[in-house]
Amino acid sequence: MLLPASLPRIRIREVRVHQLSGQLQQRFGWSLNWTTERQATLVEVLTDAGITGWGDGGYGGELLVRNPHLIIGRSPFEVEAIWEELRQPGGKQERSTSPTHGGLDIALWDIIGQALDMPVRRLLGKQYRDRIMPYSTALYRKDWTDLAAGLAAEAAEWKTRGYRAIKMKIGYGPELDIEIVRAVRQAIGDQTGLAVDSNCAYDACTAAALGKQLEPFRLLWWEEPLLANDYAGYRRLRQAFSIPLASGETMSTDDLIRHYVQPRLVDILQPDIEHVGFTGGRRLTHLTWLNHMRLIPHNWGTAVRTVAELHWAATIPPITDGLYAPPVMFEFDRTENSFRDAVVEEKVDIEADGLMTAPTRPGLGVRVVPEAVERFRRNLIVIC
Repeated sequence: MLLPASLPRIRIREVRVHQLSGQLQQRFGWSLNWTTERQATLVEVLTDAGITGWGDGGYGGELLVRNPHLIIGRSPFEVEAIWEELRQPGGKQERSTSPTHGGLDIALWDIIGQALDMPVRRLLGKQYRDRIMPYSTALYRKDWTDLAAGLAAEAAEWKTRGYRAIKMKIGYGPELDIEIVRAVRQAIGDQTGLAVDSNCAYDACTAAALGKQLEPFRLLWWEEPLLANDYAGYRRLRQAFSIPLASGETMSTDDLIRHYVQPRLVDILQPDIEHVGFTGGRRLTHLTWLNHMRLIPHNWGTAVRTVAELHWAATIPPITDGLYAPPVMFEFDRTENSFRDAVVEEKVDIEADGLMTAPTRPGLGVRVVPEAVERFRRNLIVIC
C-alpha cells in the first residue's frame, strides 16, 4: 500500500483487549443451551501517532501475548502481513492453522482508514451500495407457557418495527419446529422474509425429513441444520429439499474456503467478522462471488462489530446482474444485550425503510465510549 508523503510514520505501541460481560434480565435459549449472560471482546490498538483503532472479536490469543513483537512496533499498514504471521504453527507434517484474530484485524483497518481520512469500506474495494438490508436475529426460546404464541407475538413486533426479514431459532424436535415456524409465518405473512437456525441440532437423516416438511413455509434459508464439519451430511441435504442451506459462522477463513466455498457445499456462506476480519473477509468476498455462492455475514457482538459488517456488506458484489437478484444482507442481532449499543456514541439501527446506511466518516466511523467499555469489562489484557 503506497502511503502519501505527508503521512507521519505510524507505529503500533500497545494493544488492549477488553473482555466484556453483561447479565440478562430474562434468560433465553436455543437448541443447545440457555444463557443468562452476554459476552464480547473489544480490541483497542494504540499508535504513536495518537490514532486509536477498535475492533470486535479475536485478538490472537496466547500466541500474541507470548510474542508481542508480532504487532508492537509495526506499521498498521502491514495489516495483511500481520494477518499471515499470526497463524498458530502447525506440526511437522501439516501447515500452520488459519488466523482467527478478526477483532485485531478490524482495529488495524480502522487505524488505516483514519490515517488516510477514508472510511474502511472505501479501502476494501468497489462500493456496490451505501445502504444495506439487515435481517433481524431474535425469536429465541424464552420461558413462555406457549412457545409458538410467544414467538408469533415477538415476530409480529419486529415486523411492525420495519424489518424486512427475520431469523428464528428451531432445533427443538421436528414436531415443535413445524408448529413454531407455522405460527411465526402466519404472524408475519408471506411478504416478510423468514429464515430458521437450528444451531447444529440434527443429524442428516432427521434434517432431511424435517426439511421436506419445512418447504411450504417459503424460508429464506436453513442455517446450521447439522454440525458445521458434517460435510458429507450437508452434501446429502443439498439433494434432499429445496430450502437454501447456510453455515460457517464459527469457522476460519481457510476452513471456509477449503470445506465450503471450493466444493460449493452450502448455498449461503455466513462467516463472522470476529473470526475472519476485514482481511479474510475480502478474500471470501471474491471467492464466494467467483463460486456463485451468496455471502451473508453472521453478526453476534457489539455495535462495533455491526458497523464493521456494514462496511464489509457495502463491498459485497451482487450474486447476479439481474434486476431482482437476491439482496445482499447481514445479520443484525436484536436480542437483549446491556452493552452492545452502550459502547459507541452513535445510534446503530435501521431506518424507516428497514435499511441501514454504511458509515461515511474515516475508519469505522464510530466513536467508542471508554466509560461504557470499562463499566462492562470483566478482564483486561495489555500487550506492549
